[in-house]
Amino acid sequence: MFAGQFAGYWRDGKRVGMDRNALLPDRCFKCDEPADGYRRTVKLTHVPLGTEMMVGAIAYAFAKQAKVEIGLCERHRRSRAVNIALFSLAVLGLSIFVFTQVRATDLVLPLLATAGLMGGVIGLIYAAVGTRLVRATRITDTHIWLKGAGEPFLASLPDAPAVGAGGALPTLGQPPAPADPAVEAGVAFRDARNGALAFLVGCIVTAGSYALLPGRYLIAWGAVVYGLIRLVRGLRTYISTPAEHRKMEHALLLVAIVGAGLFAGGWVVTSEVTTQTEANQLDSALTTAGEYQIQGATLFRDVMNRTDVWSAQDSADMRKVALLYGQAADALAVSPAPLEYAWYRDGLVRNYREAVDIATLFSNLTSASNQGSFDSLVARWRTRVNDLNQLQARLDAKPTRSP
Repeated sequence: MFAGQFAGYWRDGKRVGMDRNALLPDRCFKCDEPADGYRRTVKLTHVPLGTEMMVGAIAYAFAKQAKVEIGLCERHRRSRAVNIALFSLAVLGLSIFVFTQVRATDLVLPLLATAGLMGGVIGLIYAAVGTRLVRATRITDTHIWLKGAGEPFLASLPDAPAVGAGGALPTLGQPPAPADPAVEAGVAFRDARNGALAFLVGCIVTAGSYALLPGRYLIAWGAVVYGLIRLVRGLRTYISTPAEHRKMEHALLLVAIVGAGLFAGGWVVTSEVTTQTEANQLDSALTTAGEYQIQGATLFRDVMNRTDVWSAQDSADMRKVALLYGQAADALAVSPAPLEYAWYRDGLVRNYREAVDIATLFSNLTSASNQGSFDSLVARWRTRVNDLNQLQARLDAKPTRSP
């Protein structure tokens, strides 16, 4: 049915096509140098682009999977992924500490922290994705297509086999060899680790956008959900391997990565809860202060619209105005406010205190006071009202933070 003897693997352009049961040559997958019997088991997952675009990261929970063993020479065995990931985590932790705990007096420290945040995220993405030796571009029930092989290795492979009736590729038809528990534990750990890194990247991106963006911030649901799915799936396989093949350093690394992600995500959640609580308290204080302010402003206009000579009743009413604005200022001064709205609360308190001072000075006037004293206080009141309007306009122009 097929022309020639089927080796179980072949070159397909820039890819390696192979039977699921085939064993690749004992040569380096990158440079074609002798691998001297060294094999690295790689667990592969493939989701078609169209499916991923339609359902997102959830598609990986139902994706086709496969395991392949690739040979590597001594030079290509050394993986920098763990070192890059640990260094990136350290940079991210320092950047988050600067954002959350250090109040900078100039722009240098925030800019350095921002650069560290971006560099740390890029480093984690590179550690999780960019250092992959091989990835699957297609997986079927019988065959796998791999990308990532070096040109020397590709050049050593046979050409694609002839296909049979109906376009079927040949198969070896041999059952796979029993998996080595140690190798299986290593593959499961790497799968869990990469999932934990994806989860951490999602949490870091979320925390970074929350800290840096004044309006809408980004919740990286895709990376978080995909990372958790892959983490749980890898842990389930890892736990099922014999205990003698599980290592304490694996568990500590996973705990550190997930813990860092939970810290970043927890900081966002805690900040949101705190901000919402403070916002509710500020809204309540604004309502109370607004009632006092309306009463005071109404009484002030009533006094100023009177046409009679300034009387003791006018002075008494101005003392009431001062009392009402004082109560408005006191209601706001004791209220907590989200950090991004503290300027508004403090501005209102200062404005209401100014109203108290002006109204008090009005209450000290008599019918014998000169017109200049009245005009000066009226001018101060108008200036205060303009400042209040500008404060409200600034608030209305401020974007509301939301995911």
